[in-house]
Amino acid sequence: MSFSSKNHPKAFTLIELLVVIAIIAILAALLLPALTAAKSRSLRVSCANNQHELGIALLVLADDNNNELPDLRYQPYGAATPGIPNPPNTSVYGLWPWDIAAEFTTNMIQNGATRNVFYDPANAAANADIWWNFGVAGAPGANSGFALPGRAYRITGYNWFLPGSGANAGGRPEQPYWQTNILGTPATFKYGANQGSPSRCAVCTDVIARDPKGNFNRIVMGGLSNFSLRTSHLNGNQPAGANCLFLDGHVAWRNWSDIFNPASPTTVRVFGGGNGNTPTFVF
Repeated sequence: MSFSSKNHPKAFTLIELLVVIAIIAILAALLLPALTAAKSRSLRVSCANNQHELGIALLVLADDNNNELPDLRYQPYGAATPGIPNPPNTSVYGLWPWDIAAEFTTNMIQNGATRNVFYDPANAAANADIWWNFGVAGAPGANSGFALPGRAYRITGYNWFLPGSGANAGGRPEQPYWQTNILGTPATFKYGANQGSPSRCAVCTDVIARDPKGNFNRIVMGGLSNFSLRTSHLNGNQPAGANCLFLDGHVAWRNWSDIFNPASPTTVRVFGGGNGNTPTFVF
């Protein structure tokens, strides 16, 4: 019995299959950068929305306080008694710019914010109980070595430039970058902050941080081997840039090349000095 070739469909040859695979690989290589760029843009927009919500809550909080921003060195945010000028850095609850007094987060949530908006969607892993409760004594997930009674603070996903934030970070003085009110009135009173036009004064920025070895994609926190704390928006192993919330409530993206100029490193504004495990924050 003979079989006619007409009864059997023609199969792909090995060469034809390899050609198809090669074409798919080329198309994937062409599409991947576009998909990555689209994802990055989406995360930037989500981050900007978070900061916008923080800005609304902050403006409401300032409106209830004679248009002034809270000074985190004084009670109930810090340890200093109101009315005492220039309290020491030890009055601040927290060590680094992403630390913020727990009482401040409570006030912000009362004014419409939520826990989620305190963390950048570009680094969603940082929104974890271990960091939200890091300095809150008795809270689930709190690190007992840093959670002291009466000195409650949280690690957030943004850097803050309120009076008192990051005051123990070392490195360059933080006071020139603290913002004090939402009216643009120059700060001529006790802490001499760099208050200017609300549209030009950043009050909250994405995290750009590097460890003493220059790594932007992992930060060792207090010896803990949890690397979810890192620069939020990365382009490979380098920062892509940062969203910045300004006192007038608008949010703007700044590219890394606009933030860091290697030809003029003295113009870079930083917190920290890279001692031991201490990261350096760039903004």
